[in-house]
Parts: sequence; C-alpha cells; structure tokens
Amino acid sequence: MRSPTSRLLTLQIDSLNSEGMGVARRGRDVFFVAGALPGEVVEATLGERRRKVCYAKVKRVIEPSPHRVEPACAHFQRCGGCQLQHLDYPQQVDAKQQRVQREFSRAGVDVEFWQPPLVAAPWHYRRKARLGVRFSKEKQEVYLGFRESASSHISSIDFCPVMVEHPLLNWQQWREFLQQWPRRAELTQIEALQADNALVLTLRLLKPLAPDSEQQLIAFVNNQAEALPVQLWLKYHKHAPPEPLRTDYPELVHQVDGHDLQLQPDDFVQVNRAVNLAMVEQAMDWLAPEPDEQIADLFAGHGNFSMALARRRANVVAVEVQANMVSSLQEQARRQGLAVTAQQADLSSAQALQALPALDAVLLDPPRAGAAAVVEHLIDNPVGRILYVACDAATLSRDLGSLVAGGYRVTRAGIMDMFPQTHHVETMVLLTRVGK
Repeated sequence: MRSPTSRLLTLQIDSLNSEGMGVARRGRDVFFVAGALPGEVVEATLGERRRKVCYAKVKRVIEPSPHRVEPACAHFQRCGGCQLQHLDYPQQVDAKQQRVQREFSRAGVDVEFWQPPLVAAPWHYRRKARLGVRFSKEKQEVYLGFRESASSHISSIDFCPVMVEHPLLNWQQWREFLQQWPRRAELTQIEALQADNALVLTLRLLKPLAPDSEQQLIAFVNNQAEALPVQLWLKYHKHAPPEPLRTDYPELVHQVDGHDLQLQPDDFVQVNRAVNLAMVEQAMDWLAPEPDEQIADLFAGHGNFSMALARRRANVVAVEVQANMVSSLQEQARRQGLAVTAQQADLSSAQALQALPALDAVLLDPPRAGAAAVVEHLIDNPVGRILYVACDAATLSRDLGSLVAGGYRVTRAGIMDMFPQTHHVETMVLLTRVGK
C-alpha cells in the first residue's frame, strides 16, 4: 500500500464499480472515486493505493452528470450506510442491472429472458437496522449512528431517511436521553425492527440494568412513542437471545404471501417489506410448484419462502444451519398446518447435502459467500428446476457458471432493489435442467 505523489487530480469518470464508486482510467492507472458518477469530470483528492487501484474522493465536480441529484441525507458520505444518494433513482436501478449483466457476461452465463426489476419506494423502506453506540469518557459525549465508510468509527446521525418512519427513530433525541442516562457507557448497540404489529428496540448492554435505569428508559420510550406499539428487548451476550423487558408483549409478526409469519427480534428478515412481498410472489410464479412435488428450500431462514411453497401443496424440506431458525420453521408450519419438514444442516458440507431426499426442484437463498457445495450437489444430483435468490452478484455468477457447465440453463433472471440508495443488489434466477 502506498500513497500517490500528487494529492489532487482531474479525472473523467467512465462507469461505476460494484461498490458504487466512479471508475476513471489514466494510462495504466485505475481510480475508484467515491462520490463521482459516470460521465462526470471531477477534481478528486487521492488517497491510498491498494494493489493496482488508486482510491480517491470527489473534492469538486467540474462537469456534473445530468443524473446527479442532491442527497436527501445530511450525513451522506460521512455515514457508511449509503453510497448512491447523489444518483437519481431510475439510474441507480439501471446501474445495478448493468452490474449484474456484466458479472453474468464475465462468467459466460446467457439469460433467455430478463424480467423488469422489482422496485418499491426508494426512501423509508428499511425495517431493520443496527446502530452503534459509544460513550467517550474523554469528551463526555455519546456517539450514536452507523459506522463511517471503511472505518470502525461511529458517525452520529439525527435521522436516517432510508429507515421506516417512526417517532422513536429520532436519533438526536436518543442521544440527548443517553447523554444523561447513568448506563450510557454500558450500551453498545441499538437494533430497530419494525414488525407489522410493533416497533422493536433491542439494546445491547454490557451489564444488567438496575431498576431505576430501566424505569428511566421506559419513561423515555413511552414519551416518544406517541401511543404506538413498542417493545423493548435487552441483550447482554453476543450469542444469547434477547430478553423482553415485559412478559406480556404480543407475538411479533410480519406478513408474507398473505399470511403472518412469527418473528423474533434477532431473526433474519428481509429489510424491505414491499420488495420482499413482491419477491416471494415472483418466486412462486417462476418456480410454479405443483401439488405433491418434493421441493427443498435451502438457507430457509424462518420460512420466508418455505410457507409459500407449502401453501401451494408442495412437500417442502426446509434446511437451515441455525437451530433457532429450525425451531421457528417447525412452529410456523405446525400453526399453519403446512407440509414442511425442517432440518438443521451445514449446507457447505457435502455429507449433509447427501442426506437430502430425491427432489423435483430447489429454491436457495444463500448468504454472500454463495452456495458452492450446493451447486456441486445439484450437478451430481440433478433436479428439474432451480430458483436461486442471491445477494451478491459475483458469487451468484460463479455458481451459475458452474451450473450451466453442469447441464442447466438460465431461463429467467431479474434484479430486485432491496436496498435503494446503496450499491447492494439482489438477483433472482430460474434455471432448468437440459443435460450435459
């Protein structure tokens, strides 16, 4: 790692990289420029060089893009949560579409039909988020917000325009409360979850609360909530489940496919409610499960897809690595009277995959690392249809390349903008078996 000799440079921006930075080239040098857009000429402050790339940040826009807009958030570019607020929304979606198509092309993956992108409201969509909290003894000041870009420092925010709207999500008022709260130094995180029937706030604390501190917290929350349903949960250990502050809270739910799914505060849930509803509907349409088909839902979570598949009378094997998610799957299926068999398994293990029954179709929604072991299994043990939902275009392209080489073809694909204003993109792909 080394720093360029000159600190300022005028650059012509050609495109966006996968992290939402402008890309410029000068001779053999490649520059990734935060805050720059394709077609712009900018004056950039140069930072570090990593491998063959120089990183830079826009100091002044000399020739702006016609698609440049004023960011809606006062904390944009200081807070590390969003990367694309300066780009108008239709162009954000187009840039993500181009990125996925570029990744597919590099992997030699052809798509027979591209579905129009699934989109919803570009603001106030995020129903779950975790904010960091730090008390500086030296400055006697509370910091509350998200991590800064490429940093562990917490950038204090007042409001977050991508989070759902709620009077308790005013972080300036939280800071004012915490500034005088006696347990401020022991609070490390606040996680907000907007279920369909309540806002949940989970506080991560280093020590149990004393009664007086607990009452102060409750009074503050009740005063700010304006009679809206709110639940307070406390978490003391990283790997332990959170505990409700009261025992009479109603069960948390969110609706998918027209039915309620039960939810725990620390469950994984897609953060964009509207896009998730559209995604599940599209998945059922594309995969078209038939009655009595044997379908595996791999990386099943708490049943986002499993219950919808079973509701169409498929026999569903839902596989998840986390024991608490398996218990949740079993309980969801029991309550709804659905044919779902929940199993706990490490889906990176070839041995665990061998335990799967003969299948007609597979739906998989893996983490960012992709599903290399699952792909290998599906090549050796072919199924008629695969629906792959991915949150990383690069690992998706890698896995699709293997599946295509192993006898499948991509019949449909489409992006889903689960995270507007950010560089993240979800993709859905339908593959059918054609043989080698």
